[in-house]
Amino acid sequence: MTLFRHSLAFALCSLVGALALPNSASAGLPECNNIRLEDVGACEIRGDLKCEAGCDELGIYKKACATKLHTVCRDVCTVDADGGCTDECTIQCSHDCDIGVNVICTHNCFLECEGSCDTSCAGAADEATCRASCEATCDGECDVQCGAAVDGDCYSHCIECCDGSCTAQANMTCQTSCQEESFEECEYELRADCSASCSGDGALFCDGEYVLAGSQIPACVQALIAAGISEPIEVGFEVDGRVSGSFCSVDGGAGGGLGALLLVGGLGLLGLRRRRAA
Repeated sequence: MTLFRHSLAFALCSLVGALALPNSASAGLPECNNIRLEDVGACEIRGDLKCEAGCDELGIYKKACATKLHTVCRDVCTVDADGGCTDECTIQCSHDCDIGVNVICTHNCFLECEGSCDTSCAGAADEATCRASCEATCDGECDVQCGAAVDGDCYSHCIECCDGSCTAQANMTCQTSCQEESFEECEYELRADCSASCSGDGALFCDGEYVLAGSQIPACVQALIAAGISEPIEVGFEVDGRVSGSFCSVDGGAGGGLGALLLVGGLGLLGLRRRRAA
């Protein structure tokens, strides 16, 4: 166990050393099941008993399920953006770009669309699920629409941003209804997957919500680091009931980036705990 623990610590420190470079965070990370983690505060890999308890918590799968089901429902929800909504973009975008507003499609589109979720989910029977579905729809439609604006100027970004937001809003009711039909089944499947991975690779949680489990974790952690997540990451091991680990740190440089990888158990941000097999 000691050799395994230090080997893993060395591997993860090397990984952070290679990837902890300042970069702009992006929405819908493909390596993390396209879940929006742009504004994530802290992530944690849970293993063993802590993982098993975490998998039983209610509400932790909503973001993951909403993101997954948006893709499924997109084949059904194909309403074009409302003309009145998109017509307002031309004047606003010309004005904003003329005065030097820095419009970034993926960022501005989501924030603009997210503002409609309060109205869309007002009075919903399950407001938390509705909100998750609404935000996943905003994120998914914006990601699709904003691809064409990557190398464009301010106006191109602004128009694509507006079109993505308007398309998402036009499909919001359809998406919410469609996702609702499969939400319970999705949560059950993710809960089973989470529980099954607890004694193996563990499960990754960000801000208390389930992201993914098992062998997918390393690629997702790499993506989080490359995206400039600024919080420390901690990994620990539980051996015979005692927490132990090792430490390494990496300077993320100016402008953000991962500040450190802490291989110390019990503190919580990225804590992988393992017990010695009997």
